[in-house]
Amino acid sequence: MAAPVTSRSVRLAPASAGPSTAVLVELAGPGSARTSLGSAEEALRDARLTEPERAAIRALVRAVALLRARAGLAGIDDAGTAVHLVLRDHDADTRGPWASAGRISVGAKNALASRAPGRSRADVLLTVDTALHELTHVVQFARMGDGAHPVGAILEGIADSVAILADGDDTLGEGYYRVDAQGRPMGAVREVGDHSRVSGPTLGNVLHRYADAIAPHAEEHAAGGVVSSTMVAIRARLGRDRAEALLWAVIRDAAAWRDGGSWRELARALQRAAGTDAVTQAAVGAALAQTGLDAALR
Repeated sequence: MAAPVTSRSVRLAPASAGPSTAVLVELAGPGSARTSLGSAEEALRDARLTEPERAAIRALVRAVALLRARAGLAGIDDAGTAVHLVLRDHDADTRGPWASAGRISVGAKNALASRAPGRSRADVLLTVDTALHELTHVVQFARMGDGAHPVGAILEGIADSVAILADGDDTLGEGYYRVDAQGRPMGAVREVGDHSRVSGPTLGNVLHRYADAIAPHAEEHAAGGVVSSTMVAIRARLGRDRAEALLWAVIRDAAAWRDGGSWRELARALQRAAGTDAVTQAAVGAALAQTGLDAALR
């Protein structure tokens, strides 16, 4: 979940070589007060933290390591800037993990506890796939100027796409749920691919067609399914690694985010990322047609 792009009051700190030092940890206090706990490595040794909070730190460190290895990400701005993880954020207790400029905030409890009683795990504050999703939002914000007006569905769809491609798993947020007697998660946040992976309902649905995504009142996380469905279609044609490379070319394409992005600019950025290779061009074109996103080019 993303916050408005205009939230830029943070002081960004430089990241050093390791993923654990590319994450800086803070404890939320009264109002906007925060107490720095240092790097992830330092924070993990802090006696004030609970085990679920330590697990949340490890999840974000793992997400940073995955994007370094798979996307060559060097800090949230590709210039070595660390991401801040804020623990015990009051808003996250009810809304779940969320991102703002330079920061990811998590609560002191699993926000799904009241929405999925008996199925959710109280001891999970942040999963690796959610960390990947929220970290992508932080990366997106770092590429937008103040006053940008992004399309929420595009941001959510790209963040979901990064998570499923980096993690190699089309189910998002199943780690927040208990498992049944057969070892299957009893729910998930979203299911982009095969629904048979979970035995219970998902928190939100996914729209696969552009016409549905731009309909009035389409929820932005659901509408983001058009982006993830397009990337899944590209993956089916070109493979995971190539699809991931195309996605990160779009994320790093400054022209696509000049004013916060649009459906047209997203489709055009995918075409630019395809370059002059005929096979890649055909795969991107077919994927855009499959989800109807090619209509944004007209």
